[in-house]
Order: sequence, then structure tokens, then C-alpha cells
Amino acid sequence: MDETLLCAAVCKDRRAYEKLIRTGFDTNDFSEAGRCIIDAATEQYKRDESAQAVTTDALRSQIERRFGAGSMADSIMEFVGRFPSDVSTINVTEEYRLLRLARCSTSLATLLASGQHGEETADTLAKYEILVAGEEGEKFKERLTIDDFAEYEGDRIPLYPKSLNDFIGGGIERGHNVTVYARPEAGKSAFALNNAAMLVKQGYKVLYIANEEPARDVTRRVLSRMARIDIEYMRDREVLNDAFKAAGKAYRQNWHLLHKASLSAREIRRQCARLRPDIVIVDQLKNLYVTEDNRALQLDRVARQVREIGIEFDCATLSITQAGESAEGKLMLTMTDVEWSNTGIPGAADLLIGIGVNDEFMALGKRMLSICKNKVNSQHGHFPVWINPKQTAILSKAKVST
Repeated sequence: MDETLLCAAVCKDRRAYEKLIRTGFDTNDFSEAGRCIIDAATEQYKRDESAQAVTTDALRSQIERRFGAGSMADSIMEFVGRFPSDVSTINVTEEYRLLRLARCSTSLATLLASGQHGEETADTLAKYEILVAGEEGEKFKERLTIDDFAEYEGDRIPLYPKSLNDFIGGGIERGHNVTVYARPEAGKSAFALNNAAMLVKQGYKVLYIANEEPARDVTRRVLSRMARIDIEYMRDREVLNDAFKAAGKAYRQNWHLLHKASLSAREIRRQCARLRPDIVIVDQLKNLYVTEDNRALQLDRVARQVREIGIEFDCATLSITQAGESAEGKLMLTMTDVEWSNTGIPGAADLLIGIGVNDEFMALGKRMLSICKNKVNSQHGHFPVWINPKQTAILSKAKVST
């Protein structure tokens, strides 16, 4: 397909861009000029979520910023000048989807015929499922039937430690949104990684959004929990290799790390469409990209977006956010202790968990979990847990592994 039509569709209609992003595109189908225009369109649409088309003057500025004023920038803008004025964005994007579907179908058939059933086949199958869904994948259901309950009947996704899971009645369902908040150094990331590691071991597919720690540190911590090896020893390459072996197949198949600064909800959706995870864990909400200038509005918006992702992809979601200064040195937290948001973040949560700690608890390696909001089984209260930072573990009892 002529890339001029595709680039024109992307620039003239945001809907075409979003459809292209949802189904993906093959960079081999685009010249350097085409890729540059797609990148510029992405930047504009990210900056202004209300923009319905690309602004040409801003596009020229972006190109000149990237290449400098000169022949390359002139060449790309000449390419833009060849865009047809009457392009049918719906027909162009749909035709491109069908073209990619035909290619993907051939590739998948070749892989299956060769007997290869590894990661390449799994990735190709995932792409095929996204492409074959097309517009059907974007339709909503007016009502559920008994068949909609069959696939996950009785399948509640557990939370850890066990004392928390027991408190909420045995886990959360797909579509539930869990928000965890605490002061710095209270154990928010430990809570998130502890749950990720244990769920991966149990066979649940986890998409972990990390935007605080370096990717290597995140990986060492989740391996530390899975392999039960103190993280201080995992600077040694042999020990790290042992940890990878101990984590084994569960790590390779079920752990998916998306590590990127200023990540947007749209990019998370794209990975969810590819992976179809059982749970998405966001560490932390405050670092997701959003256009609002007001901090409270930013956090409220991303909290809602994460919740929408869980509903859209039929997965559970767990988000980490900060507690405000009112939570400093406090054991039992309340909704009002959520930083920058007394309504938006708690409102988006089905289960709201505060992690409290004071000097005494810190010295004993303890934390207090406060269940401030609970649509799972309506039980509220608080109870202590123990933290083992050496293995990124949150435990129901002191010095007892779960």
C-alpha cells in the first residue's frame, strides 16, 4: 500500500492514527520520511489529547528540530505536500489492516508448519488475533449471557500476603482496580513486586509498568522474590544466573516488564492488546504521561485510565501512588491520606490499601495495611504484615516465607 495514503490518513484524522496504533504497523512499510511523520503525529497527539488532526506548521517545526533546516526537512515537507485532500481514512486504515492480516496469516502458517511453537510463534499468533479482530474487537456488549461467565468462573486473582487475601475473601476479579498508597520508603514497590513475583509463579501473566527504578533493579528484585535469594548477592553474575534458572519457565512466560519514562495509557493499552495479561501493575501512577497541568487532575485522570484498561482488557489492575504528608509516621491510613487526591484516585479504586509505618514498626520490620475502601467483600479494617527487603517480600508473619 502507498505510504502516502497511510501518512495522510494518520495526519488528517486522529481516529486513523489510533486504529493504526491499536493494530500496529510494520516499519518496513515506511520510508524514513514516513516514519518521521508518524513519530511527529504521535508527539502531537500525545501533547494534545483533544487534537483531531496534525497541525502542519507544528509538523514543519518538529521536522526542522530533528533534522535542521535544509534539504532533508524540505524533502519531508514536500512529501507531506503530496498528501491527497480527499483520502478516506477509514478505508485506508482498514485496507492496511487486511494487508497486514494476510501477511501475518502466511507467517503464522509457515511457523506452525515448521513445528516451531516458541516465542516467535506466540508473538505472531498474538498479532494475528489483534489484526483479525479489527473493528469487531472494539465493539461493546449490550448485555452479558451465561457464556460470558464460563471462561473465568471461580477464577479470582489472589493478592499477597495471604493475610490480605484472606481479609478480602480470596482475591480480586478481573476488572477490579486496586490502588496502594504509602509514604516514601514504606514499601510500595516491595508490595507491588511481591505480588508480581507470586502471581508469576502461580501462572498468571503479569504486565509490570515500571517508571521509578532502573529495569535491572526491578528485575533483580522480582527474581529475588521468585528464587528466594537475597538481593545483595545478585550483583554476582553467577548468583544472578542461578536466580534466572530458579525462576525458570514461569518467569519467561508470565513476567512482562514495560520500562519507559513518561509512558501513556495508550501505550499500555497497546501492550495489553498484544499480551492479554491477567493483571497490570503500575508503579507509579504519578509518572504516567497526561496532558493536564493541575497535579490533582493529572493523578485523577491516570487513575481512571488505568481502571478503564482493566475493564477494556478483562484484567485486574494494581496501581501504586503516594500518600501525603498527613500519613507521615502514621500506622492506620484513611482515604484522605492519598496525596493530591481525596476523591479521584479513591473513586477509581475497588480496593484501596494504605501502607502505614511509624518508628516502632520500622524497627521491627513491620507495616500496617489499612483497607480503606473495599468493593470486593465490603470488609474494612487494618492488620500488620512483615517486610523482608532482602528478598522483596511482604509476609503475613515474621520470618515466615509464603
